[in-house]
Formats: sequence, C-alpha cells, structure tokens
Amino acid sequence: MVAVMLCLWASSFPLKGETPDVEQPEVKEWPVDTCSITPCDTLQLIKTVESVPEYASRRDNPNWWINRIRSGTHSMADTTVIYPRFVGFCVDVYNWANKAFNYYDSEYVEGTGKRWKARLVNDNWFDSYAMDFKGDVPIWMVSEPYCNLGFYLQYMAVSLGYSLDMSHVIGNRPLLHKRFDFAFTCARFFAEGYYSENTGGTYLRRFGDYNDRKLFKMHISGVSFTSYGVNAYYFFNNSRYSQGCVYGFSNLQKKSAGSFIAGISISNHRVNVDFSSLPADMLQYLKSNHTKFRFHYNDYSFIIGYGYNLVFAQKFVFNVTATPSIGFKHSLADSSDGKHNKFTLNVLGRMGLVYNVSDFFFGLTGKIDGHWFRGSHYNFFHSVETVSLSTGVRF
Repeated sequence: MVAVMLCLWASSFPLKGETPDVEQPEVKEWPVDTCSITPCDTLQLIKTVESVPEYASRRDNPNWWINRIRSGTHSMADTTVIYPRFVGFCVDVYNWANKAFNYYDSEYVEGTGKRWKARLVNDNWFDSYAMDFKGDVPIWMVSEPYCNLGFYLQYMAVSLGYSLDMSHVIGNRPLLHKRFDFAFTCARFFAEGYYSENTGGTYLRRFGDYNDRKLFKMHISGVSFTSYGVNAYYFFNNSRYSQGCVYGFSNLQKKSAGSFIAGISISNHRVNVDFSSLPADMLQYLKSNHTKFRFHYNDYSFIIGYGYNLVFAQKFVFNVTATPSIGFKHSLADSSDGKHNKFTLNVLGRMGLVYNVSDFFFGLTGKIDGHWFRGSHYNFFHSVETVSLSTGVRF
C-alpha cells in the first residue's frame, strides 16, 4: 500500500527534459516586409573644369591693366587686374602704403571716390625782408608780387601741369625770379620741398628815420635771395584730421577736428643786401659803418604746432595751421658774421578755405615761411608769402 502511494507521488514531478505545465504568455507575431538588396548602378564622377579662353598675348586679355583703364573698370584694389611685373610691384607697394598710411575715420573724413583732378590755379607770391640795427633803425623791403596762372591734371599723387608767369606775359617784366615746389600728403604725414630765387624787383618801404619813418616805395637793385629746403611733419590725430582736404582737395572733412603736429625742417638760405647804391642823404639814416650784408646759412629745426579744420555751412571747410620751429643756424664762412652756430626761431603758417559742391571745388589758401637771423649788431627776418586761388573738378 505504501509502495503504491510513493509511486503516485513521484509520478507528479516532471521528468528530466520535460516542460512543466505552466501557462505561457501569448506571443504575437509581427509581419515583416521582405527586404531585398540589389547592386546599385555604377556612378561615374566627372570633374568639370571651367574653360578659360586662351589669348595670343596678355594684352588681348580684358583684364590687362591698359584694357581695364580703357573700359573704365580699373581699380588699384582689384586683384584680377593683370600688370607687367614692375607695374604690379608698384601697385602692391601702393596698396600696402594706402592701407598703412591713409586710413581715416569715416565719421570724420570720407574719400571722394574719384582718382582724377583737373585744376586751374592762380598763384601769387612775394618775398619780404626786415632788418633792425640796434633796435633803432627799422628797415623793410618787399619784392614785387609775382603772378602765375597754370593748369594741372592729376591722377592720385601724380600731377602734370604748366603755368605762365603773368607778370611777364602781361606786364612785360623781366624774369628775375624762379620758384619750384612739390608736396605730398597722406593721412599720417605731410612733406614738401621748394626752391625760390629772386634776383631783382625789390623795393624799400621803410628805412630808419627817413621820410619820418613813413612808408614809401623806392627800387633797390642790391637785393638777391635764394632758398631751398624740405619740411616734413606728422599728424597725431591722423584718423580724424585731414590737411589734404583743404590744400590738396583729395578728400572731404565731414566734422570739425584738429591735430597736434611735429616734424623737421632743413633748408639753405642765401640773401645779399647792398645799400651802397642808395643816395647819400638816405645812407645817413643807416647808422652803420657797413652797407653790404650777406646771410648764408643752413637751418636745422624741429617743428611743433597745431592744425584745425572747421566745417561750417555744410560744404565749407576752413583750416588754420601754425607750426613754429626751433633749432640752430649754421652760418657759413662767406656770411658777413663769418662761420658760427646760433639759435634759430622760424615760423611756418598756413590758412585755407575750400568749398565743395558735387565733384567741383573752389579754394583760397595762404602760406608764410619765415626765418629769423640774429647778427652781431642787427636782427634780420626774411620770409616768402604765397596766396593761391584754385578751382577744379574731380572725375
């Protein structure tokens, strides 16, 4: 009996390999689309190259610099323009210098967008001499005013022109004077060179106590003058102040601005004054044992000053520039006082007014360049004064 019960109890356990009778969760089968992969078509990559026309010569290429100028599409900043090697080098130097030295704050100064200028210029100048013996014999001499009328065509910094001496053409005066000058200006600095000569045409206007110290006019033949030199100075506020807008008509000043200025001046001067040809009744007022004087010296000085542009009435700009200089004079051996070095005080001043309307401009400018010389028993000051009228067009 017991054996039968044990057999029944053992038969309730599953045999090895059998799965117990446990309720299994229902598993759903999701349909799967049939996916077949077939070989793709062969892709052929073709490199497309833009065809470039061939020219028999570089001069036939529309980008050749002469062709671009003729078509009116030339620009110095355009890198697609083709130049000869040397011209290309010059253009690269210009673009570098223009970026480095000609930057302006567009809120204060703007360019004109034009590279060409045609100008008609009326240039008037004279030289003057002042002497004072022992502080009691003032002498003043002034040359005749000289008038030039010229026409100039300018491309950027290169100018070509021709002027006539109207004093000779109209007044039939002898050509006793010469004058040459050049100037270069950019945002950062200004430089100029000059040569002036006058071998006659000078008048006495005051001679000590003669004529009760009143002004008179008498020709004196014993005066001659020659000078040449260079001036160069730097603008500290160069991004907002433009001297070229008044004296070179190269850009437009939009807002009033000024700048401190510093630079150098180097020059040579030779002045001869001979009073011996004057009447005896005049020479008694000279109060000196000498009647002939020669000033020949080199001038080395340091320039410091200030320039200001006043913008008013929208299209007008008025400039005042005062640049006194201090340094020393090296008097040469053929001077009346012999060879020596002395302290020097000079003055260089400018004033200008310009009116801009569209591409046209009208300008009035004045300049004085004066040098002081102190001798053993006298003071001597000589200067060149210039007044110019200009009108022209940018294109």
